[in-house]
Amino acid sequence: MYKKYCSDLASQSASQSGKSNTQEKMSDLPELWKKLSEGESKSLLKKHCTKEVYEKLKDKKSKLGGTLADCIRSGALNLNSGVGVYACDPEGYEVFKELLDPVIMDYHKVDKVEHPPCDFGPQDKLGFDPLDATGEFIVSTRVRVGRSHEGYPFPPVSTDEQRKDMENKTIAALNTLEGELKGKYYSLETMTPEENQQLIDDHFMFKNDDKMLGDAGGYNGWPKARGIFFNDNKTFLCWINEEDHLRFISMQKGGDVGEVYKRLVSAIKQLEKKLTFAYSKRHGYLTFCPTNLGTTLRASVHIKVPKLAKNEEVLNKICADNKLQPRGIHGEHTESVGGVYDISNKRRLGLTEYQAMQEMYNGIKEIIQAEKNAKTYRKNSISQLITISKMSLEELWNKLKNATDCKSLLKKHLTPGVYQQLKDKKTKFGGTLIHCIQSGCQNLDSGCGIYASDPEAYDVFKEVLHPVIQDYHKVPEIKHPKPDFGDLNNLGFGHLDPSGDFIVSTRVRVGRSHASYGFPPVVNAEQCKEMEKISVDALNSLEGELKGKYYSLETMTPEENQQLIDDHFMFKNDDRFLQDAGGYNNWPIGRGIFFNNNKTFLCWVNEEDHLRLISMQKGGDLAAVWKRLINAIQEMEKKLTFAHHDQLGYLTFCPTNLGTTCRASVHIKIPKLAAESDFKEYCEKLNLQPRGIHGEHTESVGGVYDISNKRRLGLSEIEAIQEMRRGVEEIIKREKALQGK
Repeated sequence: MYKKYCSDLASQSASQSGKSNTQEKMSDLPELWKKLSEGESKSLLKKHCTKEVYEKLKDKKSKLGGTLADCIRSGALNLNSGVGVYACDPEGYEVFKELLDPVIMDYHKVDKVEHPPCDFGPQDKLGFDPLDATGEFIVSTRVRVGRSHEGYPFPPVSTDEQRKDMENKTIAALNTLEGELKGKYYSLETMTPEENQQLIDDHFMFKNDDKMLGDAGGYNGWPKARGIFFNDNKTFLCWINEEDHLRFISMQKGGDVGEVYKRLVSAIKQLEKKLTFAYSKRHGYLTFCPTNLGTTLRASVHIKVPKLAKNEEVLNKICADNKLQPRGIHGEHTESVGGVYDISNKRRLGLTEYQAMQEMYNGIKEIIQAEKNAKTYRKNSISQLITISKMSLEELWNKLKNATDCKSLLKKHLTPGVYQQLKDKKTKFGGTLIHCIQSGCQNLDSGCGIYASDPEAYDVFKEVLHPVIQDYHKVPEIKHPKPDFGDLNNLGFGHLDPSGDFIVSTRVRVGRSHASYGFPPVVNAEQCKEMEKISVDALNSLEGELKGKYYSLETMTPEENQQLIDDHFMFKNDDRFLQDAGGYNNWPIGRGIFFNNNKTFLCWVNEEDHLRLISMQKGGDLAAVWKRLINAIQEMEKKLTFAHHDQLGYLTFCPTNLGTTCRASVHIKIPKLAAESDFKEYCEKLNLQPRGIHGEHTESVGGVYDISNKRRLGLSEIEAIQEMRRGVEEIIKREKALQGK
């Protein structure tokens, strides 16, 4: 048993520091480095402790005697570690920052090591009402923080005397607590094995059975100077010299997060009068393991969600959206038992304590709502997620407002004043602010973050939509010319690559919306079917090369659907941003694809927009592709009325697409130009957007890029296509020059 192993290590201690024979055997730094550098490991230590970093740090030592060996010992001995590195002492975070900073950034998913000042929030108005007044869902609530004594090293460098000194100082401070915090200290050295086991069984006492922590020196000198303090009600605990010098824990049955948090903050503030804790302006509160620093706060509930447990896809998505971590009640990497999960906040660095608590609180609230709604949930139907996890407008607003790492245009332009102005407004289609912002609030990593609920929303909610539109489209004012597709008999361009050396294919698409219907979040299944019918009737009236057939997503077989996807014709329902905007509501009702016999003209029905009209073919004959598309549009306009705005052009669900709604692109082979360092800047100057052939954020394959026009608003359709045409011609010209042609 590992406990016996640790006990043996303690009894075999060769010095007062408590370092084991096994650790001494491997404490020679070159031997540890050899084991790490030559071993197979996916740890962050292995990733960031390069030869260069090792050489720079190998001879350094902190004032308290900490060395690189103390930091990397566990990760070198346990190549299966996830992180693999610990700090030897508080100063170690600066002495060994060339290693620890990259590990911290990688683990905490931050761009740089920085942390705001401590802020526990307004204790008299936290806004944390009990999450589960009926007791139906939340079993218990627990909030803990770690603290380290300033001026003392972490376990691998601490001596028995230092641990004892810390224990005595802490007990003296804990004994000054009064009221509900008043309690008693129990030493691990003096309690009986039976008393110790009972505290473990009651989930109060810590253990010494973690091999990675043991090899880091976490159990040096065990069980000396270790113990537990708890109040009379056992709702406040303090672990002394477990992994960190101190772990403060507030907990109780039920879901009163506010009460649990206030108790913890009260204890911390009282103890800060007696003790000085290790703190860094860059890192926040310092802990032995770099995964815990910052706020050091872990707020969790044990929650019963049996419905969601049957489809963890929903639960995991809500947790991911709210930066929560779900796990079994017996700790990380354990399974749920009886639909009960331990769910906690995930982030510790780069936000305040109050913000971390708000993040956890809002996420748990959403999970409870999802569990309540899960009775109507259709298993494996992703499109129903939005109805399951739907939050109120105020909850969404608070989530967005309090987000510290959100850089979306929604976050930028939906100010408190604008929110107050718009929160009670509604369009004639029934669209509200919640329909517009729900995706951007659920997905804080959105770039834009806002959709229009319906055509009228662009005026009803213009105080937020118009600034977003101006910002995204880079226009000084909201202004758009009348539609102008050009003289189809005298376009001034034809085939962009007659030799066929560069352009693989050409594609032009536009979006259109029916003037008398709302966008996806506000239309029902019946309206989806109505739009499908009028669209298909219009499409079936097309003649000549446009004549084709409609294929309903509802009636086609899974094999037919997959084949169309594989052929890059059919759309899918796998975009989380669109999903949370309501874009897949009622899926697959009223959806399908029309294409002509040559498959050079397609129309998607009720994908993101009501209609997406697409003209495409192999090679670079842009004129043929353009004429085919315009002919189709003009024929469709004889049967259908499209939503159009004098200032915004043609209206679409997403404000990034409105205006001309035109995206004209080529797949083009430009290996030489693509290898140039200024390739993207060059495209930018031509008002073109380069991306991989499989869509945005994908990489080029074999030097082939998707190059398209960037501007949609503030210019006519013919101007947009001419801009793309001139840009592609310049790209081909430069590629030829680079190839020496």
